[in-house]
Amino acid sequence: MSTIIMTACWPLQGMSPAQKSVLISLADNSNDDGVCWPSVARIVERTCLSERAVRNALRWLEQSGVLSAHHRTGRSTWYTVSPSSYNPGTTCPPAADAGAPRQEMPP
Repeated sequence: MSTIIMTACWPLQGMSPAQKSVLISLADNSNDDGVCWPSVARIVERTCLSERAVRNALRWLEQSGVLSAHHRTGRSTWYTVSPSSYNPGTTCPPAADAGAPRQEMPP
């Protein structure tokens, strides 16, 4: 467990609770270099999220730059958590309960 990586991940903003939960779970498993290798099943167990939610969060975290996944054929995937590389981009997905986008009224 790396308190250095955990401490750097907590203040990051702009992600869903599921994404943050997966990130914190990975940070909790990582060493001081940010390297960890928990299985998806282990992350599911620790976060109480579905497998699909965990996989979606992992994908999003990779796209945002805070996570690098290293796939090894026939073996487990290992991850590098890099809080300083976090770049969520300029778009923010709407909240699940936001409803449909507002349509402008005709003149």
